[in-house]
Amino acid sequence: MQTGDDLMRNLLLAAALAGLSAQPLLAQEAAVATAPVAPPLSLFIDGKGPNGMSDLPMGVKRIPDSNIVVSGHQKGGPLGLLFGVVGMAIQSAANTDAGGKRTNDIQDALRFDVSGRAIELAGSILAEEQFQGAYTLVTAESPSAMPVVPYVVLTFVNQTDVRPYIVLKTKLDPGADSKKPKTIKYFCCEGPAMPLTGEGSLTENNGEKLKALLNAELETALRIMLTDRHQPFARNDEAKLDINGSLPFVGKPFKWRGWDLGSYKDYKLIEFRGGILVFGGVHAVEPGALEIMPYVKKKK
Repeated sequence: MQTGDDLMRNLLLAAALAGLSAQPLLAQEAAVATAPVAPPLSLFIDGKGPNGMSDLPMGVKRIPDSNIVVSGHQKGGPLGLLFGVVGMAIQSAANTDAGGKRTNDIQDALRFDVSGRAIELAGSILAEEQFQGAYTLVTAESPSAMPVVPYVVLTFVNQTDVRPYIVLKTKLDPGADSKKPKTIKYFCCEGPAMPLTGEGSLTENNGEKLKALLNAELETALRIMLTDRHQPFARNDEAKLDINGSLPFVGKPFKWRGWDLGSYKDYKLIEFRGGILVFGGVHAVEPGALEIMPYVKKKK
């Protein structure tokens, strides 16, 4: 039978043990409460358009007073369509003239203020709960802001039909092993190829269908870019894919190596690596748009 003194000692011991067991939890809560919160990343939508030395292949046609280029009409080998100025310069002037002939009469219908619209869409998207506190949209270029350069690539897949691509070119802070900012581009193309001119075409009614399509693609590309920069997609060097189909700038289907980044909604995310590739970057691919096969290592 416990005496009063025994009962008091037991109560004091129980209180001491409870205090000790609570200390790790309190310390953990304090650590969480004092953990530094990463400042929002500043974004600057840059309207300067693509760099003709690194972002565009030979022979493209640039629509005056816009950030829209036309490609896929070029003749000659494929190298000049893949590697910008390091590609083949054969027939470059002739190719540019050929692109101009296809678009000279419809330039007004082709114009789309991709930079202005990107600013509007980014402002709306960043107000959503998913991105609150992650980004700040700034109106002036600065060393601390990540530049985002949007532009449009109209790629002819045959004599009459084109596929419009939205491209977002971003530059990230250099890694610990590099002094040069890393460039990552994001590409989005939705729907099948459509006639550029004529009844039911993309430029009918002053480009009504084209502008609606580009607006939808731009929103998708922005969301994917913002997601990747906030919570980067897993990049596994072993997740190789063999790709066959039409890609931006290149009109004819061809095969290339890609890397699987997973999915975003209904889109397959494929990364084409290589800084000098004009279509290098993250591509949002609709179901059935490309032939996608697992990479099979060739036997020696």
